[in-house]
Amino acid sequence: MKKFILVVAVAASLGACKSREEKTLDAQSPAATETVKQPVVVQREVHYVTQPAQPAAQTQKKGWSKAATGAVIGGTSGAAVGALVSKKKGKGAVIGGVVGAGAGYLIGRSKDKKDGRVQ
Repeated sequence: MKKFILVVAVAASLGACKSREEKTLDAQSPAATETVKQPVVVQREVHYVTQPAQPAAQTQKKGWSKAATGAVIGGTSGAAVGALVSKKKGKGAVIGGVVGAGAGYLIGRSKDKKDGRVQ
């Protein structure tokens, strides 16, 4: 039973990660490739000039940051592994949860910095 819980915890922590394909698809936005025709008046004649579309105003991102998600996933998987490995179940779960949450937070924070959510 312990091995089964360990396998489920490891699978859950690894399954929460995005694949590289999804990241590259998220990075490509259709607004960057569109062009907009705007009228320009030259000596009372109207000429259309093609210009790249202006990006929309950057909005505040909603939802959990990657740091928060990493802390939760790391904490739960660390607590599960700590409880399985330790002879004193409660103490091992607490230590594993704290260590896992800290590691997950640091990994998620670095991903947030790469994405530009945090400076």
